[in-house]
This record gives sequence, structure tokens and C-alpha cells, in this order.
Amino acid sequence: MVCQIEQEARLPRRTDAEQRGSTRFPLNLEVRYTVLSDLGPVGAGSGTACEMSSSGLSFIAGRPLPIGQKLRVSVDWPVLLHGGVPLQLVVDGVVVRTGGAVMALQIDRHEFRTRRVGQKFLPD
Repeated sequence: MVCQIEQEARLPRRTDAEQRGSTRFPLNLEVRYTVLSDLGPVGAGSGTACEMSSSGLSFIAGRPLPIGQKLRVSVDWPVLLHGGVPLQLVVDGVVVRTGGAVMALQIDRHEFRTRRVGQKFLPD
């Protein structure tokens, strides 16, 4: 599936040629996400990360998610800490654009967590 965003949230626009303030890096990593509400987790899913910057993450999800939805997304980081400790990047954010199954998440918070060898994803 091609990572293209078709529907956009109404956000302030920059006036220069480049709309994004952060460099985006292409990815092809498995992600797991938890749908969040004020009462806690209300759903989960998985997908594939397409691109990432310091302020955003785009990924293909198993189902469309609405703009404004809060998510916690976990990504198995491809680099080991000290050459041998597996890491996981965990980000909290809000869906700001969607195009079918492709989501764009504005990152509000991020952290790296260590995980045991053989453990696929950390529980929330």
C-alpha cells in the first residue's frame, strides 16, 4: 500500500515551500497501537510505519481511524542499545490526517523503553 494522505485536518499552514518543519525519514517497521480515551484504552491494532520525523509518524493501520483520535504507538527500534539491548519507541499522539488505512500522527510525547529478548511488544 502506498503511504499517501488524502484527507487533512485544518492546521495552520507555513508560507514557505516546505510545509513540514522536521526532516522525515522513511521506515518499514512493525507498529502496534492502542486507541486511547479519557477513560483509558478502548481498542488496539497493528500496522507498518511509513515515515517518521521528530514531530510526526505516518503508518498503515489495519483499519481507518478518525482525525482527532488519541493513540499510543509502539515501534520496535531497529538499533540495539549498547549493541545488545532491544529498544522500543513508544509515542503518544493524535491522528491529524488520514487517507484510507494510512494515518498521520502528531507526536505529543515519546520515550524509549528497553524490552527483554524475545518479547515482541511491551504491555501498556
